Amino acid sequence: MRHLAQWFDSIETGKPFVSCKICQNTLSTTGRSWVINKHYHRKECVMEYAICDHCRDEVAGSFSESSKAAIRDFLETKIDWEQRMLEWKKLDQPIKRMDHCVACTMPREWMLGFTISAQFRNDSSLIEGALPLLLCSHCVSQITESLSPESRETWNRFISMYFEGPDSPDYYPGIF
Repeated sequence: MRHLAQWFDSIETGKPFVSCKICQNTLSTTGRSWVINKHYHRKECVMEYAICDHCRDEVAGSFSESSKAAIRDFLETKIDWEQRMLEWKKLDQPIKRMDHCVACTMPREWMLGFTISAQFRNDSSLIEGALPLLLCSHCVSQITESLSPESRETWNRFISMYFEGPDSPDYYPGIF
């Protein structure tokens, strides 16, 4: 059985991520934590990346205030964090956190797609708290739909600059 941190190894290399997708700095030498996001569609990873905290803050900082508020609202109102943290503490295997959407609790096997996110310390160890988590594509779409046109453009620019893009026309990887 895979360990929780192995969910966040690169599909491309089969190993942990080494560098930030944006600045290309080696993650373990930045002195900061980083986030890994992976987007799945029909059980296939269609996009994955690691991004250092500095670059993530730069991208997130360019979102409109209304988009930041909408994302915060979703995270605060659609997810029962107290309940999720209690459930996660009771798990005999932490990897089971990846079995359901953190917001709507839909089982992963029922999902058309999902996004997983985790945060790692500068020593490459997984930080367990609100992350790692899994969000189904429906919940990710709710977040994406709440973004302002300017913030969607920021996200689209990020996608076009750093990815060739998924081939499926019915999949739009959301922001998270």
